[in-house]
Amino acid sequence: MEAVSVGARLASSVVGPLVKKLFRADGPGAGLVDRPVRISGLVSFRGEKRTLTDVELRKISEELVERAALSTGVSERLPRFEQRAVVNAVTHSLCFLEHIDMDDVQAVQLGHLELSRSLRSSNQAATIGLSSDAVLLHAQVVDTACLHILHFFTTRSTFVPRTLVEQSRRIEELSSKIDTLIMRTPSPADGSFEARYASYISTKHGKLTIFGLDLATASGAWPLDAAYLSLEATGTAAGKMPLTMPAEHVLAGRARVLMRGVAGSGKTTLVQWLAVSAARSDVDEHLLYLHGLVPFVLPMRSLTRAGARLPAPNEFLSAVGCPIAPAQPTGWYDRVLTAGRGLMLIDGIDEMPEEEREEARNWLRDLVGSYPRNHWLVTSRPSAVQENWLASEKFTELDLAPMSRDDVAAFIKRWHKAAGSGDAYGKELLYAVRAKQELDRLATNPLMCALICALHRDRRGYLPDGRKELYDAALSMLLSRRDRERGIYKTGDMRIGETHQVQLI
Repeated sequence: MEAVSVGARLASSVVGPLVKKLFRADGPGAGLVDRPVRISGLVSFRGEKRTLTDVELRKISEELVERAALSTGVSERLPRFEQRAVVNAVTHSLCFLEHIDMDDVQAVQLGHLELSRSLRSSNQAATIGLSSDAVLLHAQVVDTACLHILHFFTTRSTFVPRTLVEQSRRIEELSSKIDTLIMRTPSPADGSFEARYASYISTKHGKLTIFGLDLATASGAWPLDAAYLSLEATGTAAGKMPLTMPAEHVLAGRARVLMRGVAGSGKTTLVQWLAVSAARSDVDEHLLYLHGLVPFVLPMRSLTRAGARLPAPNEFLSAVGCPIAPAQPTGWYDRVLTAGRGLMLIDGIDEMPEEEREEARNWLRDLVGSYPRNHWLVTSRPSAVQENWLASEKFTELDLAPMSRDDVAAFIKRWHKAAGSGDAYGKELLYAVRAKQELDRLATNPLMCALICALHRDRRGYLPDGRKELYDAALSMLLSRRDRERGIYKTGDMRIGETHQVQLI
């Protein structure tokens, strides 16, 4: 069969009425009360207002396929069983309309060919084993049906009012975004320094490091781009509704977040990712809210190690050892923070002495009160600060969710790609994690997954047969070496030895 449009050979007077039966009629108005109105709520063959039976839906498919086959001449070459298979495939594709997660305006913007591809991909197995004529007939019938479906959407009484409302909202959103970008543009006097500072941030935080491991064949540091895995953040909205979102989007639409997560859950890595993403000139389209923001990465373990007071804004760069701190233009920090361009990343409240955390809260309150228009992310382990610790400053409290099995599999693949270990080690380890219960129990967060990946690679594909040796390596890293090598302890601090910590556990 020639690859010509079946729609060109099927009269609209035939297809239009058939397609119209797939949807229920709506009353007049802009259709804004129950927005968003999904396509799934418009179909006539599902739900409480069902008017089209399964038998009638199949008859619509039969008529579409039969007329298309006759008009193209393919019916003479297509066996009856294949034509019935095409009818089944078309029926299933049309049924998938109830699962399309978009409204009629979005569908029209998508276009009939993309909508058709989406419907046909829902059941690719339906055309397996069929001839090329049958496969092409199925595709072109669904293409034609989608063309008339979108035409039907545009004739609904609610479509034009809703389109105008959507256009007005988009114009308003675009205007707001343009204003925001203009406000986030640095002054000519600051542009050169900010470019240097962005380069410093990208270099400083552009690698992911595992502390507390002895690796003979690896440096323990990997490019953040390749190793970073997007995890989920969860919480509760003001109306007690559950929230779930990618962790890197927690500051999109909200300006102040207190992020809780257990040791090794990825809090510091998230801070690095946000800082590096904001420092780039080519921000990913999913992180456009970071465009023009200036990241200030403030690890609490570094700020309190000197034993002095917590830094004022003009001391932020020097307090974290930034080598270009003396070059910052006079008043630069104030111009950035007053304009709301600051991305304030305060990492690890739990990594400072407990008796100093109240002082840190007062320090944060003063900063937020002085520069309220910026984006603020504060991280901590769950047990370090009580619930609603920063509620008076209108911080949203979220938690980093544990890794799912899919997350673990994705992390293993990314880690081995970043470490240059090849696919073989990654596939072996993925099989081992799924097969060995003790490994599955350990691989619950990015830190433990990285530990297992590093040990597996360093031992050339072999992990300890028994749990004790594996757990010994994990305990050594978590209890003693990781915090020591990250510089959390101050000189003179009293510390419990690793052996005694294991005994206490």
